[in-house]
Amino acid sequence: MSIEELDIIETPENVDLQRRLAGIGSRFLAGLMDAALIIGMLMVPAIIFFAVDLHLVFFGDGAAQEAQTWLIAILIVVGFLVYWGYFLFFELWMNGQTPGKKYMRIRVVQQEGRAVSFDSIAVRNLLRAVDGLGVYAVAGIVMFATKKMQRLGDLAAGTVVVSEEIPDYSAKQDKKQKVFDDRPATAAVLQETHLTPEEYRLLHSYWLRREQLTLEARYQLLPKLLRPILERMGTLPSENSLAALEKRLEELMTQATTARPNAPSPEPPEMNP
Repeated sequence: MSIEELDIIETPENVDLQRRLAGIGSRFLAGLMDAALIIGMLMVPAIIFFAVDLHLVFFGDGAAQEAQTWLIAILIVVGFLVYWGYFLFFELWMNGQTPGKKYMRIRVVQQEGRAVSFDSIAVRNLLRAVDGLGVYAVAGIVMFATKKMQRLGDLAAGTVVVSEEIPDYSAKQDKKQKVFDDRPATAAVLQETHLTPEEYRLLHSYWLRREQLTLEARYQLLPKLLRPILERMGTLPSENSLAALEKRLEELMTQATTARPNAPSPEPPEMNP
């Protein structure tokens, strides 16, 4: 998952919280599952309608045609209530989820991070009639055009759909490696890289483990580790990208590798009696 698929919320305490936005694919599959359940629910009134309609055709009198018109109107109303009520009931009862969303591990929430409210659920599902035009082509176009992959109903209700699947930050779980490197840096390494022992330990630990991290984990970890150090050193790259930061880190680790290994460690200051 790329950094663009992360939604960042800033709390009143100025703490950034990150959540993973649900992808269009997972939302589409959840919608198919819900649509299958809705069709199954509509089979009962549809069968009743056709049974009554056939009875009116063969045994009805002059008022049969008017009765058929009323039956069609009732069926349309029942279909709308079942379709809209399905999403309204389940998203309210299951806190932003339908059976399809629950299976795909996605959930509707407010943009501010709060649980979805009744008003928001009602508004976002009323606009399904517009989002569903062209077999949900309208929804797909709007989702591609918005940063948080919101359809018209989400924009009107102030909601987003997030993924609840726990991210796997380790790309290779079968390989076990220490997260931290406890070996102290020599004086030559610190002199060559201009790092403090703590800074070198953190950066070297990341460098050893970088191939085991997913792209998402590298996006989150490296800027937090390296940017403050480069700002202190005055060597922050002009391009604010993961590639530029990893290139700068590679330069630091190369300097550490080529530093003289047998350089004497600094003597502790003498204590006057």
